[in-house]
Amino acid sequence: MVLLQILGGILLALALWGLLKLTLKALLWVVGGAFLLGIVFPGLLLLLGSLVFVTISLLATLGLLLLLSAFRS
Repeated sequence: MVLLQILGGILLALALWGLLKLTLKALLWVVGGAFLLGIVFPGLLLLLGSLVFVTISLLATLGLLLLLSAFRS
């Protein structure tokens, strides 16, 4: 039973590592694409900055709600 739990933990760690690598690759592609679009269309930087701000605000709000739901009885 212990070996099965260890194997399950290893598989979960590998799945999380793959998800983290995919997320970081996607983030780098998005940042690179935004940089290239910002060079081609200089006025687009203001729009991209506001979209990033909205995205970060949304993620912070969702994180706060997740933390609050953990302490809800």
